[in-house]
Amino acid sequence: MLNVTNLPELYAHAIAIEREAVVRYREFSQWMRDLGEDDVAELFEKLEKIEGEHLCALEKETAHFPLPELSPWQYAWLFTSLPGTLENAFPLMPQSTRDALKLALAAERRAISFYRHVANEAQDPAVRMVATTMLGEERHHIRDIERALERKPDPHIDWEAVYEEEGARKGATWA
Repeated sequence: MLNVTNLPELYAHAIAIEREAVVRYREFSQWMRDLGEDDVAELFEKLEKIEGEHLCALEKETAHFPLPELSPWQYAWLFTSLPGTLENAFPLMPQSTRDALKLALAAERRAISFYRHVANEAQDPAVRMVATTMLGEERHHIRDIERALERKPDPHIDWEAVYEEEGARKGATWA
């Protein structure tokens, strides 16, 4: 994982993460509106607003010192691939409401992993403190996304498990 040695580096990465989040949450909210998933669209709009506020605060805080240049694509993967899959090499568009929520959840977890790594590994106490603060901010997003996922049932039904559960309730055997 990336080693961050000073505050300008941390801020540059944090700004890139927030910018990507704002763009993706805006896209996801519009897509959810188009699908008639207004509750999830509202969640993504809320997250877009929060991430936008984080971005503005970071930009204001760093206006007085230069930041290292990062590739605009360096953080695009946050919202375009699921971890641990072959698709990490290719952009992934959500195919359902659950996919969008899972992508958002994976992105937030990646951001948390990054901030946790910096908070644990940075030598500079100021870098560790700022990373810890950013880590706490991201955790709230995960809870909101997890709640939304709980309200959206997985459309894939394991019929064998359903039959076994029903049979066990009635005392029947299927063999």
